[in-house]
Amino acid sequence: MTHTLIGFLGKSQKRDGCYSTANYDFDGYIETTQFFSLGLNNVIKPDRLVLLGTSGSMWDVLFDSFASAQDYEEQKLELMDAVERDQVTQAQLTACEALLKERLGVDCHLNLIPYGDSTSTQVEILKIMAKDIGIGDQVSLDLTHGLRHLPMLGLLSAMYLQTAKKVDIKGIYYGAMDRTSKDDKPLTPVMRLDGLLKIADWITALHGFDKTGDIAPFSELLIQEGLSPNTAGLLKTASFYENTLSVTQARKPLRNFATNTAGELPGIASLFQDSLRERISWVNQDNIYLRQREKALFYLQRSDYVRAAAMGYEALITYHLKQKTPHADPENYELRDEIRTNLKSIADPIKWPDYKLLSNIRNSLAHANRSNMAEVQKILSSEAHLKQKLSELFEKLLPTM
Repeated sequence: MTHTLIGFLGKSQKRDGCYSTANYDFDGYIETTQFFSLGLNNVIKPDRLVLLGTSGSMWDVLFDSFASAQDYEEQKLELMDAVERDQVTQAQLTACEALLKERLGVDCHLNLIPYGDSTSTQVEILKIMAKDIGIGDQVSLDLTHGLRHLPMLGLLSAMYLQTAKKVDIKGIYYGAMDRTSKDDKPLTPVMRLDGLLKIADWITALHGFDKTGDIAPFSELLIQEGLSPNTAGLLKTASFYENTLSVTQARKPLRNFATNTAGELPGIASLFQDSLRERISWVNQDNIYLRQREKALFYLQRSDYVRAAAMGYEALITYHLKQKTPHADPENYELRDEIRTNLKSIADPIKWPDYKLLSNIRNSLAHANRSNMAEVQKILSSEAHLKQKLSELFEKLLPTM
């Protein structure tokens, strides 16, 4: 597993004839340098240092800080000229890597990136950042230098690497020059921006819930923010029951979760507590049939046809069970089986073909086999046919009460 530090190199305005140097404060440990990535390298000691910059970045200043004039004068002059003309090449950068590796004691890579002024070049930057990163590697990011929009791409790259390559983001760092103290020896604070990735994880989980209805991912996120594992685990339990179409059993753990988190949720979770509570507010609904109907429509809207048909059929059974025995337990297997057996006799004869059709569609989807009924075969021949027919059947068979 390789730990790679990725940083950006930008342009800098000269002050008093030289480039700015800062005393970066790493929780009391001070690194004095022109280049934050080099100070960070000394602190976290990665296996590899990757610096990214454009054809006009201050490569000449970086190289000059390590190369003696006597040995590298010609190379420095060529690099200075290329920076001035905004025409630095990858070949010139590659020629500098050996010296930096020798001076810094770490494997160094200098990579040329485009300016990122279009979607295609922004995608190219992400590809360049990811090209030497392996599955499961560790990555630290320095977002201090570079063009103003590059830190945003750096953060996106962290999200991309986490998802595409299962990378462990060890830290995201920023040297806050604008917060440098006014002391005799001014200190520049080092900020950790890792929390931005955690916020992104919450946004992803919220988006995932709205697409799939799965509330389980919030469990681990809540534990990370300090919520009791027992309380957070209630969401996983509820998710299991809902995914197995047992709405009534899902209600209890969700009610317990709501009771245990009546106050403000900890940390980042507090940003999303209203959204989370809204999405589990159905537990206050007394009518299980309406919840089953709601879930059937939810699955249908998201093209989850297997669960839509299965939940729609279960809602149908619950509806007729409650019509026949209002105070009966809707989870009672014997009663539900009796309704299934007697549905033809208790149902409206005009609607019986619709009941039978929903049952046949559910069976065909659940068992992944080809129905011997021509009508069902036609319905399952295309997504449009299936979605339309299920929508029609739900409208006819599942009243809002």
